[in-house]
Amino acid sequence: MLAKAELTASDLQQLARRLDDINVESLSSRIRPPVSQAASLTALTAAINGMLERLDTAYQAEARFVSDASHELRTPIAVIQGYADLLDRWGKDDPAVRQEAVDAIRKEAENMSDLVQQLLFLARGDNETQVVEPERFCLSDLAEDIFRETALLEPGQTLKSDLAPQVYVLADVGLIRQSVRILVDNACKYTPQSGSVTLSLTAREGHALLTVADTGPGIPPEEQERVFERFYRSEQSRSRATGGTGLGLPIARWIAQRHGGDILLSSVPGQGSRFTLVLPLLEA
Repeated sequence: MLAKAELTASDLQQLARRLDDINVESLSSRIRPPVSQAASLTALTAAINGMLERLDTAYQAEARFVSDASHELRTPIAVIQGYADLLDRWGKDDPAVRQEAVDAIRKEAENMSDLVQQLLFLARGDNETQVVEPERFCLSDLAEDIFRETALLEPGQTLKSDLAPQVYVLADVGLIRQSVRILVDNACKYTPQSGSVTLSLTAREGHALLTVADTGPGIPPEEQERVFERFYRSEQSRSRATGGTGLGLPIARWIAQRHGGDILLSSVPGQGSRFTLVLPLLEA
């Protein structure tokens, strides 16, 4: 509570004038306490500056998010426009050109749809409107289903599993399935056919640990935490045709943390990576 004896009307007027000068374009500005150096006013000034710091950080993050999203959408839009022009000029009477354009436009439209869905998911997560419906279910069965699905979708990939039975959690089945699929898809994406992807599940110390391990190129230490940043992609992933949007791992981690867990990463360059989904264990 402010001590009235330490404050004057002049002090508060000076503080109010300085606050009036701060707007969205000058969130990086900070205010200095009036010359009176009243202890309570100094504390108030520090609190206001702390609030401005948090607002500035949030605003800059939002601005980067919008910029990155615009950049990601620009490429498929440009491809679609290019093939539309191609159809308009030469493809109307050439079946080969027409089919090439249709296939390319369909693929880019699907990429845009996936990106928009990911952006909407993150936006709902940011404003706490993403629906989460926990229920008791067997994580072992879910992991086995994903393993079988992956075997069908990735016939050229060597897949292995080591799943403990009867591991139960209290979570949203759809969201957990989405998170695990992201980890498995990433592992398959960066693992050569000469390598392997292993899906394992254990229960230990009150937690269910679902690990996806690959024998891909691994991730340099300086990039291991950054892979969970939105839109971040290493130079290696940017050079691949299947580089993705850089939103999968942030979504997977948000899902895990929303359930009181996390996703842990262990990686050795040249040897592979291990992503572990950690969830609170539901005891029998």
